Amino acid sequence: MAKPRVSAATRAHPHDKPHYPHWPLSALLFAAVLALGLLSVHEPGTWIHIKTGARILATRRIPIVDSFSYTVAGRPWTTDSWLADVLFFRVHQVFGPPGLILLKSLALAAGFALLLPLNPASPLTAASVLGLGAVSAWAGFTEMPGVFDFLLLALMIRALRPRRLFHWTMVVNVAALELLWANLHGTTAILGVWLIALKVFKASLRTASRERLYYAGLLAVACAALLCNPHGAAAIRDMFTGLEASSAAWRPISPWFNLYTLFALAGAAACATCLQQEFFLSMTTASLLALGLVVPQLRPLSILACCPTISLALGHYLPPIDDRPAHVGAWAMGMGLLIGFHWLFAFYPLASAKGYGSGPGLAGAMGYVKAHGVTGRMFNEAGAGAALIGLSDRPVFVDERSALYGPSFMSAAARWPELFDELSRVYRFDYAVVLNRRAAYPARILDGDRGWFLAYADDAALVYLNRSGADGRLAGPPALLCPNRLWPESLDGLLADAARRPRLMRELDDWILAAPQALQPVIWKSYALSRAGEGLEGRRLLDMAARDPAVWRDPELLAGLGSAAQAASDPVLAQRCYFHALLLAERRGDGPLVEAIRPRLKLSWGSVASLAD
Repeated sequence: MAKPRVSAATRAHPHDKPHYPHWPLSALLFAAVLALGLLSVHEPGTWIHIKTGARILATRRIPIVDSFSYTVAGRPWTTDSWLADVLFFRVHQVFGPPGLILLKSLALAAGFALLLPLNPASPLTAASVLGLGAVSAWAGFTEMPGVFDFLLLALMIRALRPRRLFHWTMVVNVAALELLWANLHGTTAILGVWLIALKVFKASLRTASRERLYYAGLLAVACAALLCNPHGAAAIRDMFTGLEASSAAWRPISPWFNLYTLFALAGAAACATCLQQEFFLSMTTASLLALGLVVPQLRPLSILACCPTISLALGHYLPPIDDRPAHVGAWAMGMGLLIGFHWLFAFYPLASAKGYGSGPGLAGAMGYVKAHGVTGRMFNEAGAGAALIGLSDRPVFVDERSALYGPSFMSAAARWPELFDELSRVYRFDYAVVLNRRAAYPARILDGDRGWFLAYADDAALVYLNRSGADGRLAGPPALLCPNRLWPESLDGLLADAARRPRLMRELDDWILAAPQALQPVIWKSYALSRAGEGLEGRRLLDMAARDPAVWRDPELLAGLGSAAQAASDPVLAQRCYFHALLLAERRGDGPLVEAIRPRLKLSWGSVASLAD
C-alpha cells in the first residue's frame, strides 16, 4: 500500500526555523508583486536623485551644497542615498523610465518573496498575507531610494533568523547588508542596526556567555558598517529627518479605515500572540509600527514587517492550508483580483498624475525654452521643480525639498498667485514655467498682467515671458486665445465675432503646430469648428482626441472633451467624459475640478434621458 503524501506544510510547525522553500508560490508571489510595482504611482523627486547621481559621477564627489536652485545656492545640502542616486542615473541613462520602473519592481518583488518561507507550516497563508500586504503598501512603491528598504529589511530578517545558531557567515552577511543599506538609503539604515540589537538582546537571555560575546561583536561590526558612508557619524544625526513625503494624492481614500490601519491592528495583535516564541520578529514588527505612527513615510515598510508575524500568528488559530495545485491556482486567481482592484483604484487614476515616468510632463515646455534660447531667471512652482531639475541644467526657483528651503519660503512659494508681484520684484524673474492647471487657474495673475506674454502652452505646462526681461524680444502682440482655461466655451465670444473668427482659427492652428503632442488644442479646435457650423471636420477632430488613451487619464482634458462632445451634439460621449473625469478628479483630490464637473454631469444625465425617450 502506497504511503500518503506528506507535504512540508503537514510536517512543519509554524515557528520552525528551517526555511522550506515553496518554489511555485514563491514564483507566483514574485510575479504578483512585480506586476504591482510595474502598475505603480510615481514621484517627482526621482528626477532629483537621477540628477544628483549624474553630478556625483561627473565630479567624483558627494555634494555638500545645493546647486539646483538659485534661491538657496550654496546652502548646505547633501544626499544620504548616493549609491541609489548613481544607480538610478545609470539605469535611466541606458534604459529610460521603463528600466528604472522595472528595477524598482524587481527589488520589491524580491523583498516580499524572501519572507514567504518564514511560515513553513502554511505557505498559502503566508503568501496570502504577503500578497495583501503588497497591495496595501502601494504608496511606497515609487522610484525612490526608499524602495530598497523593502528588500534590505527582508534580507536582514532572513540573515538574523538563520537555520542554525550563530555562525561566522552571519557576520559577513549582516555587515554586507548594513554597508549596502548605509549607502543606498542612509536615512533609514539605522533600522538594520536596530534589528541586530534586538537579536543581540534576545541572544543575551538564552545563550552561553561565549555566544553572547559573538553577538555583541556582530552588533559592533554592524555599527562600523553603518559608519562606512561618505558622511560617517554625521549620517546618524539625519536619520529619518530626510525621508521624502509622498504626494497628497497617494494617501488612502479614508484616513481612518484603510488597509494600513487593518495591518497595523493585525500586526499589534500578532506581536502579542508570537512574542514568546518569536521575540525577534515580534519586536521588529512592533518597532516598525511605532515608527510608522511618528514617521508616516515608513508605513509601507511597516506593513512588510507585519506580514511574517501575522502569518505566524494565524498558524495558532487556523489549520494549515494544503498546498495542492488547485489551492495554489485559487490563490493566484485571488491575487489577480487584488491586482485588478489596485489597477482600478490606484494605477488608473493616479499613475499619470505627476512624477517620473508619468508621461511627457514638462518636456514640451523645456523644449520651447531651449529651442528659442530663453535665458535669465526662471519662476516655477514647487510641484514642477524636481521635473525641471531633471530635464535641464537651469537653476530653479523652488522644488519639493521643503527642509532645504524652510517653511516660510515654501509657504510663500505655495501662495504665488497672490504674491507673484512681490516675488517678481525680489527675484527679478525673466520667464515663468507653470503647470497648466485649468480648473484652479492660478495662472490668471500672469494672464492679467500686460508685462507678461504667454509664449507656449501644452497639456501640462505654460511658458510666460517677461516683456521687460532678458527674453522680451521673443514676446509678441497679445493673442486672442487664452489656452489655459478649463472649458472651451471661453471661445464663444470670439466665435460670435465674424471679424475675429478667422484670426482665432489661425491661432488654434498655430497652437496645434507649436505643441503637436498636446490634445487640448485639438479638443478646442473641434469645439470651435462645431460651433462655427463645420460639424464634419469638428467631429473628425473629436473622434481623434477621444481615441487617444492619454485623454482618458487626464480629468481636465476629459472635461474639455465632454464640452466638445456637447457642441458636436453627442450627449452620450459627453456624459461618459464627465463621469470618468469626475472619478479621476475625486481620487486625485482636485476639489476645484470636482465642483466644476458635477453640474455638467447632472445636466448630461437629463440630455441622455431625453435622447432615450
